Amino acid sequence: MAKFDFREPEDPMASGEDQEKDTLLPNTATIGNVVLFCAAFSTVISLIWKFIPAAALPFAKSSILGFSLINLVRLFLCLLLPIIFFSRRYRISDTLVMGQNPGLGAVILSFLIGCPASLILVSMHNLLVHFMVTNGITLLMPTFFYGSEDISTESRLLALTAAFLIPVLLQELFFRGLFFAVWPRSRAVFLKILLSGLLFAVFMQNPVDFLPLLLLGILLAYVRQSTGHFLCPVITQISMLLTYYVFSSLLPYQDYIKATVAKELDFAFLYTAAAAVVMSLLAFLPVLSQLRRMSRDAAAVDLSSGDTTGENTQRLFGWSLGLGLILFAVSWVLLLGI
Repeated sequence: MAKFDFREPEDPMASGEDQEKDTLLPNTATIGNVVLFCAAFSTVISLIWKFIPAAALPFAKSSILGFSLINLVRLFLCLLLPIIFFSRRYRISDTLVMGQNPGLGAVILSFLIGCPASLILVSMHNLLVHFMVTNGITLLMPTFFYGSEDISTESRLLALTAAFLIPVLLQELFFRGLFFAVWPRSRAVFLKILLSGLLFAVFMQNPVDFLPLLLLGILLAYVRQSTGHFLCPVITQISMLLTYYVFSSLLPYQDYIKATVAKELDFAFLYTAAAAVVMSLLAFLPVLSQLRRMSRDAAAVDLSSGDTTGENTQRLFGWSLGLGLILFAVSWVLLLGI
């Protein structure tokens, strides 16, 4: 007996069109596009700030007002704007950007690791300044910085807001929020942490502290990866700031300009920095070990619940990532005057 199939025949042309649309029109944001967006605005702002005449501004570029203005403009255009654009354009959920509730234990570990990390990074800065001064190595100041002797309450509040509170929130939302949200799950976690830290250090445009900022970016990315929420790296940085204020009398932050002009360094700073690194590592490594255990648990849950197939590396990274890195390189060329 003949069998009849009453199902509607598939339209090969329609199927081909759908596949072509899926291939040509990616429905997810890519790492390359995010980096390119940030790098393009950062380069343009750096060019404007470098070549704008000082006489055209009612305040000095290195004043607290000048720094606050350009820093906030740069943060909003380079970090906040892409967060809003990509989140709405590609319908990225808030959970992917911000993460899920990490729990009290993760919050405590995030705070605890900031205490020794602060002492290590300040010590590294002092050691680098000592090395540069004693070897006659001269580096330019960051593109965006300020120097002020004003100790009024208003000036301190403005500096705290423009140099710490707003930057920390937006940097974490971008480098440990949006960046983590668009990163494909099937790609190496180590590469994600390393690239996030590198882009963070490059974005800061600080030649003197590039190495400490790179290590800080890697640490914050690891905290975000381990705890699963962008607020945990924020807590780490708050802990670092509080620790610095507590120990600033014992381990002061060496001013690079003053040290370069004086050309005479107190060797007590050198010995104190070396001792602080050793002692801080003894407190840093156990907390890092606990974060590593938490990171393994989070990775197991992520792999068991996520789809890691069908991702095209070229589409996810592609030419836009290379162009973004080139633009960041241009900003550094302008900064270093090469």
